[in-house]
Amino acid sequence: MAGFMDSVNKGLATINVKTSNFMEESKFKTAIVTKETEINDLYKAIGEKVYANREAFSFDIVADMVAELEQKYAAIDQLRREIEALSVKEKEILGSQQTQSQAPVDNASKCYCGNCGAPNSVDNKFCEKCGSQLDK
Repeated sequence: MAGFMDSVNKGLATINVKTSNFMEESKFKTAIVTKETEINDLYKAIGEKVYANREAFSFDIVADMVAELEQKYAAIDQLRREIEALSVKEKEILGSQQTQSQAPVDNASKCYCGNCGAPNSVDNKFCEKCGSQLDK
């Protein structure tokens, strides 16, 4: 029964992590789309300003807008890095919940933690990942 409850708890933890990451990633992607829309609006405004001042155009006329574009592109890059970080974090968390069926085939020299599912050497008394005592 304890094995079943461990499986249920691991399943719920996986769902929780994936749902949380999905929601965070959705927020970041929405922010990216918003920034891209703002960038398109800025390009249009720059074009209109250049056209309106075509007779005596100077870069100074649009310099502030170009700087704003650069800030928005930097913000998008940061949001994309945040999305990548979420993916890495999810893999770290869920990787620690690896079950025996997902583990490498080298079962002769490995045992698996009943708490977190991490593979350990059969000689270990405690889990290398979470520190729980290993059942043998």
